Amino acid sequence: MIETHLSDGSAGPVRTCIVTGQEAAPERMIRFVVGPSIDGAHGEIVPDLARRLPGRGVWTTAERGIVEQAMAKNLFAKAAKRAVSVSQDLADRIERLLLDRALEDLSRARRAGRAVAGFVRVEQMLGHGRAGLLIVAEEADGDGLAKLTKIGLPLVRLGTKEILGGVFGRDQAVYVAVARDDASGQFIQRIAGGAARWRAYRLNGAG
Repeated sequence: MIETHLSDGSAGPVRTCIVTGQEAAPERMIRFVVGPSIDGAHGEIVPDLARRLPGRGVWTTAERGIVEQAMAKNLFAKAAKRAVSVSQDLADRIERLLLDRALEDLSRARRAGRAVAGFVRVEQMLGHGRAGLLIVAEEADGDGLAKLTKIGLPLVRLGTKEILGGVFGRDQAVYVAVARDDASGQFIQRIAGGAARWRAYRLNGAG
């Protein structure tokens, strides 16, 4: 493990992107491993977002465009120093996995009674001073979004209204609020961080 000083002056482990050659903290990267070979086939490149799978890791910057470059230039095989199989939908799979991780944290907050959906319930949580994070669907626009933006709380976009609705067992949800963190769990940091990671990945495509 390499340890160096990061751009903010702190010391910590870093990894090197196989596309750009730049070093960054693991949290800003995506780790991949080569899956086991089956029936003589090449092992498949597998994204390891939790950074827990066994095997030698191959790293890229957490941007869709970087992953697409690694695929187009056959850099996964070069970094792994062996022939590998790379699924054509790898970049799409990573985007969905990043979204799913953030949604799972939001689902945990809901199950803990610390996340609500619907503009009325969001306003109620705000009125009681309990809200610490606001989440809106990609489609959010107009007066509702403007009103929430003016409140000054952290606000992130996360998925479509149908995807957000699924977390709360309803057809759709455009506005969501998460209660301030307490001893029951660090929901806000995980959800906001996951949402930011997802959006940064998808907004930095090759096109």
